[in-house]
Amino acid sequence: MTTKREIQLERSKQSKHTKQPKQSKQFTMCQYAILASLAQEPRSGYDIAQWFAFVTKHFWSVGHSSIYPALADLEQRGLVEYTEVPSEQGPTRKVYHLTPSGTEMLMEWVELPAADAEVRDEQLVKALCYGFLPPERAIALLRMARARHVERKAHYEELARRREEEERTGDPHKAAAALGQRLTARRGVGVQESYIAWCDEAIAAIEEFHAQHNY
Repeated sequence: MTTKREIQLERSKQSKHTKQPKQSKQFTMCQYAILASLAQEPRSGYDIAQWFAFVTKHFWSVGHSSIYPALADLEQRGLVEYTEVPSEQGPTRKVYHLTPSGTEMLMEWVELPAADAEVRDEQLVKALCYGFLPPERAIALLRMARARHVERKAHYEELARRREEEERTGDPHKAAAALGQRLTARRGVGVQESYIAWCDEAIAAIEEFHAQHNY
């Protein structure tokens, strides 16, 4: 009969052979996001910040001040390198690209299952107290929120459309990069559609609640 101690030893042996990304515990999500950005194409620190603002803001926001320290750390680890490129508007720019080690590190991480998303939503915290507001005020707030989400949905739909067109390019790397951005843009569309539907449901629920309770 197998003892509890023998089972623990066997699990310990198996865990040693489980593939893990190199140095994964020492990396932040900001650094992984930067590596993902550079996997698309070489970019300067400014270009990376613009890419985050335009492409990933709906699922991963990175502050401008976090990018350069992260790049310096990645460079020190030998995962990115840069070339100095002349600029027409000032001093030369550092344009970063992945090293082979950086590509390997990133793809090892990508192949691991993703953790569950953590949601922090100010709108929902406020919605907890919408029952205490005058109904017309709560509904007005929800209509303003709905309008914002309609606008964002249109933005992500356009982004997805453009990236789908880029997938037809003859360059396999650019097409693969475009596919990844189309996938995230479509997720952005879905999130906005869900939020628009929630706003409509919330407005109807508030109207029904106050009609029943004569508030």
